[in-house]
Amino acid sequence: MITDLPKPELRSPFPDVSRYWKDPKTGIIVPKFEQENIEWRINLLQRAENDEVLQDDLMAACKESMLFWINAFAWTYHQFDVDINTGKRIDAKQPHRPFITWEIQDELFNEFETCLKIASDILIDKARDMGASWACVDFIHWLWLFRPDSQLLELSRTEDYVDKAGNMKALFQKHDYINDWLSDWMLPPSCHYREKNRTKMHLENKLNGSVIDGESTTEHAASGDRRLVTLLDEFAKVDNGALMRSATRDASYIRIVNSTPAGPGTEYSRWKNDKTKIKIFILPFYEHPEKGYGRHVVKTDIGEYQIRSPWFDVESTVRSPKELAREVLRQDVESGDVFFTTHNIDKHIAMYVKEPNSRWSVKFKDGVAKSHVKHIIRTKNLGQIEAKQTKDGPLRIWTNLILGRPDQSKSYIFGVDVSKGHGASNSVISIKCKQTGEKIAEWRDANTQPHDLAFITIALALWCGGANPTKLPFLKWEKNGPGLDFGKLIVKTFNYPFYYRKEEMGTTSERKTSSYGWHNSIQSKEELLSLYDRVLAHGGYINHSRWALEEAKMYVYYTGGGIGPAGLVEENAAAKKTHGDVVMADALTLDDKDLPKIKFQEQKIPVNSMGHRLRQIKDRKKKAKKRGYRRQFDFSRMP
Repeated sequence: MITDLPKPELRSPFPDVSRYWKDPKTGIIVPKFEQENIEWRINLLQRAENDEVLQDDLMAACKESMLFWINAFAWTYHQFDVDINTGKRIDAKQPHRPFITWEIQDELFNEFETCLKIASDILIDKARDMGASWACVDFIHWLWLFRPDSQLLELSRTEDYVDKAGNMKALFQKHDYINDWLSDWMLPPSCHYREKNRTKMHLENKLNGSVIDGESTTEHAASGDRRLVTLLDEFAKVDNGALMRSATRDASYIRIVNSTPAGPGTEYSRWKNDKTKIKIFILPFYEHPEKGYGRHVVKTDIGEYQIRSPWFDVESTVRSPKELAREVLRQDVESGDVFFTTHNIDKHIAMYVKEPNSRWSVKFKDGVAKSHVKHIIRTKNLGQIEAKQTKDGPLRIWTNLILGRPDQSKSYIFGVDVSKGHGASNSVISIKCKQTGEKIAEWRDANTQPHDLAFITIALALWCGGANPTKLPFLKWEKNGPGLDFGKLIVKTFNYPFYYRKEEMGTTSERKTSSYGWHNSIQSKEELLSLYDRVLAHGGYINHSRWALEEAKMYVYYTGGGIGPAGLVEENAAAKKTHGDVVMADALTLDDKDLPKIKFQEQKIPVNSMGHRLRQIKDRKKKAKKRGYRRQFDFSRMP
């Protein structure tokens, strides 16, 4: 079990809200309690209304400090609050609220400014209702007001989410809302909704030349553009994410990627997990002053730590696991249409995953011609096999070898998934023991082509051996795509005798056909992977490979039908079918009814031993029962 995971440290006290905040850039003190902040704002605006000198000073302070401008002049809109005593969601008594930043939001705004200085993209990994969209819009609005000649672009998945009157979810309606609360002396001319400098998906500052434009996220959005900041809002839900990511790179000085997750196969998910390419800023639910109130750390049944709160406890009872993963926990895998039951995989990882006992390289010796392989298989000539333990060998072994080979009193099955060998995906050989249900070894490499993989598979099969009559493991491979050539070599060229053949359908007996290799169709793949999901849930299979199990967590339902790795969501149907991976190789070892049962020689019992006498008594009873004879006693002979 996992026992050495670090326990999260939470800042305390929480929420830690000071009554007054001193802006580090301007030195101005701003009240942070809401009612005092409102009264302070009213007083400030009244004083500045007819005082141009104060107006100029405030404009200079706002230009110097974005946080001062937000906490003194920006407003926000929301419909719900949280009752901190019960954790339940309640209607907001007042949806129009002054934007008074939380500690985590202060950090985010500071990161925005830092990214702008060093030309770094930033991705916001957020829970719902953390104010991330408002923060992005306020940052861009601040640039529009106070930084001359700023060309700014906002993208969302549809035009309605960019600009639609009355929809507060739309980005430009947030800009209109901000402007509605600003005094005329702070606003550029004619920039309210439907005025000449505020048209459809366009907001212009005539005083300094700054512009905010909006577009929906099509594959050609931002093409040929040049922008200081580009906001990619709800990026996990856009189509053509990879094309959008590429197009906006040259069009933007910095990009802000803002989204909740929508599954593991999105470009947002890939971008977020590639931490070397983008700065990641996390906005977790437990940093919300109300949702995180009473937060604490608990340990789950698989040894992981989880941060909970009264609000979280309530939400976990009313939300589905997928919704909770997407809106609250920021989990890419669990939030998508994943195929396998993630909790079962996590438990399997906690119970069985371990580092390999050793890594090996197993192959034919140099100089062995492929034309001789047929003879080597027939004679079981292990002298032609080179097996050696190496630090980075492609064969990972989790069992104890006996004289350098797996236990020869057991029988084995090879599940083989074949890739093209161009480096894009792995070719895999998964080896399972029939008697123990344990995956004993895994061979994988992304640069081995199908004809070379067939050669290696035969070498591995001879080395592995087994207790069935052929003294060889049973081979089962996916025949689609590159698996077709692989199968021809195994069956036709090498004459390997023990492999999977398709059963003839519609007959009373299970008669094998001459069609070799397992055919991958939408139905057959779902049936096979459903079997895998069942054995993970109910037992019967032990997988020690973390790589394989983590890969299984990334399996999703495709929109157009079928199941496969999330990384192929945007690939064509042919690519999805021919992608080689460990999950399929593992699954191919599970349906092992083709393997013959091993008949072990019965142990002989020594004559005249206690066991021998017991056996004689049992044999006599069996014979008597078979004859229907019942022993009669002669009571006349008794004394």
